[in-house]
Amino acid sequence: MTATAASDGAARPLTVAVDSRELDPGSATSGVSRYLRCLLAALAGDPEIAIRVPGAAGPRVLGPHVLMPLRARRQGADVLHGPANGLPLLRFRIPSVVTVHDLAIYEHPEWFPDRQWISTRVLVPAPVHAARVVICPSEATRRGLAGRLGVPAGKCRVIPHGVEAEFSIRIDQGRLAAVRTRLGLPARYWLQVGTVQPRKNYEATLSALARIPSADRLPLLIVGGLGWKYEPVLRAIDELGLSGQVRLIGPVDQAMLPAVYQMADALAFPSYDEGFGFPVLEAFAAGIPVVAARRGAIAEIAQEAAILIEPDDHGALADGLMSLRRDEVLRERQVAAGRARAREYTWERSARAHKDAFRTAARQTAS
Repeated sequence: MTATAASDGAARPLTVAVDSRELDPGSATSGVSRYLRCLLAALAGDPEIAIRVPGAAGPRVLGPHVLMPLRARRQGADVLHGPANGLPLLRFRIPSVVTVHDLAIYEHPEWFPDRQWISTRVLVPAPVHAARVVICPSEATRRGLAGRLGVPAGKCRVIPHGVEAEFSIRIDQGRLAAVRTRLGLPARYWLQVGTVQPRKNYEATLSALARIPSADRLPLLIVGGLGWKYEPVLRAIDELGLSGQVRLIGPVDQAMLPAVYQMADALAFPSYDEGFGFPVLEAFAAGIPVVAARRGAIAEIAQEAAILIEPDDHGALADGLMSLRRDEVLRERQVAAGRARAREYTWERSARAHKDAFRTAARQTAS
């Protein structure tokens, strides 16, 4: 049953208005945009949920904080969902749900642009306390919300993201060859995926690469745009003499990304902190092994399916990558464990849990 009823007593879909700014072209490759796009697709066919996207068109502050929620109210929204760590300043008494992805900016503001740090410190706490339900993708984020912002455990719902089915579908050799040619990829390579920024710890992967004898070393393919404070990564490539062995190809179109994973020898993911960690699950689904940091949500998501290392232990990262090259039994075991782990994370399961959170928010009496 739904949480609402029409005037004639018949049940009607729960109307959820979603702040869709993360779907704007400038945010199209972000993890939050990915989350929102996949969630909306999974909810689209549910007859018990009616999604509304009121839009935030208008002046910089007036549009998202006044006009968007006003449009949501006019569309009959039962619930307002903020999918990107915040909510409009005005909500016109519409029950709200907010998704908070991680709190790394509180723990390490030096990893982020100064303006982003200031705005997050100001704009995130109030919506988190105003929302009736707070969604987070991992226990790591839930613990951060409790410790940093004092959010009661009963208010939080841990709802993991999913991984798209196309990552697990085996791609034929002709299609792989076409992608390899189009992107100019080497025959074999190690892979790291994510925006080039301090939190992703690309320097660790570069240092690990430099430790591996040149005869055993594979090229490193970096898939992700240049973000902020990326200059040390470019310097490290030059200083370590890796200019000919590191390829930065920027963001890759979603249609080609599964092929890029499936052609890789392994994924390196020594990120210092993640609220979830899409690349780990993508690699698992694609059937490639992973060496990842034992930090944040990464260990929670990966468990025994990845070789886990401390993010600053560059030698362990190098050893992990080489072990997966040399030990076929280890490699096959890790690949099988990764595939099994990926099957536990679907967008359909995530959508059902989101729907339950929306219903809870709509039912609660306003405080």
